[in-house]
Amino acid sequence: MSKNKIRFGVIGPGGAGRSRVMRLVQSTPSVEVVAAADTNDACITQLEASLGYGVEHLTARSGYKKLIDQLDVDAVGVFSPHTLHYEHAKYALEAGKHVLIEKPMVCGVGNALETARIAAEKDLVYLIHYQRHFAAKYYTVRQLIKRGTIGEVKSFFVYMAQDWSGRAWRGDPRYSGGGQLNDSGSHYQDILLWMTDLLPKSAEGSADYYYQGEKKRVPINGSFNVELSNGAAGRLIILGDYIHGFHEDIRIMGDKGTLFYQGEKLMLVKPGKPAVEIPLSVPKNYPECPADNFGRLLTGRTKNNYVPPIFGARVALLTDTILEAAATGKKIDCAKLLKKSGYDMSVLST
Repeated sequence: MSKNKIRFGVIGPGGAGRSRVMRLVQSTPSVEVVAAADTNDACITQLEASLGYGVEHLTARSGYKKLIDQLDVDAVGVFSPHTLHYEHAKYALEAGKHVLIEKPMVCGVGNALETARIAAEKDLVYLIHYQRHFAAKYYTVRQLIKRGTIGEVKSFFVYMAQDWSGRAWRGDPRYSGGGQLNDSGSHYQDILLWMTDLLPKSAEGSADYYYQGEKKRVPINGSFNVELSNGAAGRLIILGDYIHGFHEDIRIMGDKGTLFYQGEKLMLVKPGKPAVEIPLSVPKNYPECPADNFGRLLTGRTKNNYVPPIFGARVALLTDTILEAAATGKKIDCAKLLKKSGYDMSVLST
């Protein structure tokens, strides 16, 4: 697709949505935002203030349908509450619109795979806002693992702690799709699978609903033993009950070495040798963020989608698995869970 002007519609211009839109119009000036749909009109007004020009306001619950059906948009951004992503993305894709979608792509692995299929059949750009795919910190680890620098992945430790209370719709079970495990935790499930280039096999663990001693309505904290498709097993810890801050610790161990971070420094340890710092890098002309990648695809400046929907479907399966494990107290097999949606694991390997 390459046009002088790309007509863009926004579904859910909240804080994150506005940020994504601004990155898109800054990286791709030919994108013109023509309308926004949100039941909170103040969000649309704030979007206009950021853009510096007016857009059509669609505040009815079904406003996204008018945006897609009547306003001749070429593409849309889906930044609505998590459980609404499926409804919004499916409608846009079925209408032949390109979609930039906030994480998590779609709640429920069956729904995720359905939207991915529609995009593929219609040859549409469908790109997830997993920004860590564009950060040298994570990209470098993925490349080192692919090159065999640490050999076969054997174990991992992925830890994220954030002061996350489940404000507004994120704390509402109707919209959150799994609390913090499905919100910020979605990013860390993604980078585990993306950096190792492996699929989830099983998970067992627990979650709780507590934030600063108060029981919330959605999961806030979780700790899981996760097994990957090659037999590697490790710990995935996602916390929201963390006081004033954010912290992460990611370690990937192979049979020939281990990669881990010391602050922003990436370190490599090989058996019997001291740790060495590995320079961080991304390729020349690599997109700066998902919105930049989306804009380049729409304008024909690249053919590479660095966050295609298959990654969202893989994360959706892992999310479904850890939520089921937490709810039942049992070890959950990913293939069996996926089969309930009518698919087998081969669909996630493409």
